[in-house]
This record gives sequence, structure tokens and C-alpha cells, in this order.
Amino acid sequence: MEAEVWRPFEKLVRPFSKGEMVRERMSGRTADELTRASKVWELNATTIDALQRALPGGLLAYDPVEQGWFEDPIFYRDGRLMLGVLSHEAFAIMRLSEAESAELSAAGFPSHDSLPRLG
Repeated sequence: MEAEVWRPFEKLVRPFSKGEMVRERMSGRTADELTRASKVWELNATTIDALQRALPGGLLAYDPVEQGWFEDPIFYRDGRLMLGVLSHEAFAIMRLSEAESAELSAAGFPSHDSLPRLG
């Protein structure tokens, strides 16, 4: 199954590869593995299309039978983690500027701070 999804993805994104770079990650077996070499591609219309094809259920989708190998997508801005996903937890974090946060709040997107707390 991996090859059925990976090969078409790799073919589409290969021209936009930035190689491997040491980057912050969302998971690792040890704390040291939270920063490690990662394959990196430019984000553009072609690579977004490739992601949409590889993850038809969205960035938070997790289906280990179908596509479990393709999980935990991470997006970087200026080399720093901007959006990190833990697919099997249906959880993501997003680092935003104050202006971006205000813009999302104005558009009605809830933030962690606006969610209700349990007892």
C-alpha cells in the first residue's frame, strides 16, 4: 500500500525537493529525536495537490490500514515548525503571529485559550 500512495506523491513533489534538513518534529522515541533530519519540499500549488491526493481525508486523517505510513505532516515557515500534526491523535498545533491569531479569531476560529475547561 505504501508504494501505491508514496510513488505518485514522490513523483509530483520531486521537482520541489529541498533535500533533507534537520527540523523540529511532533514525535520521536526520545526527546533527542524531536529534532532530526526530515525530507523537505517547497509548499506550492503542485505540492498542495500532491498532499491532497495522498491525504484525501485531510491533514488529521489517520487510517493505518490504508495510509498509516503517511502521517504527521509538518509545515515549516522560515525553518521553524508552523503547523505540526499528530495524525493518530487528531491533534495539531499552529504557531501564529499575533496578527494571524487575531485574523483567525475575527473569522470565528476557536483557539486553545477559548475552549472550555473541565473542572
